[in-house]
Amino acid sequence: MIRKVLSYHCIYRCINVAKVIFSYAASALCHKYIGIGTPFTASIEPANYCNLRCRQCPTGLGMTDRQKAKMTIEDFKKTLDAMLPDVMYVNLYFQGEPLLNTDVPEMVAYATKHGVSTCISTNGHFLSQNMSERLKQAGLDRLIISLDGADSESYSLYRTGGNFDTVIQGVKYAVGAGLNVELQCLLLSSTENRKNEILEIGRKLGADRITFKTAQFYSQDALMPANEHHSRYKKGTLELKRGLRNRCWRIISSIVINTEGEVIPCCYDKKGLHSYGNLLKAGGTKKALCDILNSQRAIDFKNRVFSNRKCIQICTNCTE
Repeated sequence: MIRKVLSYHCIYRCINVAKVIFSYAASALCHKYIGIGTPFTASIEPANYCNLRCRQCPTGLGMTDRQKAKMTIEDFKKTLDAMLPDVMYVNLYFQGEPLLNTDVPEMVAYATKHGVSTCISTNGHFLSQNMSERLKQAGLDRLIISLDGADSESYSLYRTGGNFDTVIQGVKYAVGAGLNVELQCLLLSSTENRKNEILEIGRKLGADRITFKTAQFYSQDALMPANEHHSRYKKGTLELKRGLRNRCWRIISSIVINTEGEVIPCCYDKKGLHSYGNLLKAGGTKKALCDILNSQRAIDFKNRVFSNRKCIQICTNCTE
């Protein structure tokens, strides 16, 4: 019986992915949204606040105007249930630090039980031995830990309020628990010339991967990298090097659901300005999610993306 259910879900999901791919291609070709299939990846936000005050983060800078909140395990189950069986992969993070919510291992376990892969991105300050072991037992597939520096001094230039040594210890606990660990470093003026040192730190700690990514900036900052190859912006500006195309795979294949239950098009909508609707307030059912994703507000937004994306402010910081 279990094998039959798993086989059905696998076939159903594969068909849905094919539909989503067709939807993206058709929408890009026709310059308007053609909706077929359902998003198969999602980001669900366990907590909407953070212990750090990173100097270019909307949450850390208090730019989002949101009341501090954590998603309850009950609301998480409702949210995930509304996306099943379509959803295959869930990121358990958005704007806040996810491990401020101590129910996260239970969220991971619930997703794992339903055949959904999970990923957490954390600043590493709450990765105790106990938390690391709970995440491993829950079946977490991927753990991203931010390590934006080669030592305490370079780390604290961006991660205001953070502690480099605490993060290093957290990495050790995560690796020791057998988690799949990726260390992720932002390319900043404080890190771009220390990549080899950061790579060596990652290797010594036993991380599975060490990756470097360009940083988002909302204003001119001394931490903007000097090497243009390390930035998504044209030198000396906040203008993307790569022009915006009238298409977006992200808004077709995935959704973001924040702590409050707002269904948001993507992770660049930090303030939820383009919310399609509130899933939890609508009842948290599969029908409620379907109605929200097919609402006129959602369709109008997607039509703008595929016809005139440059007029959408949140897209101007996106690398897709």
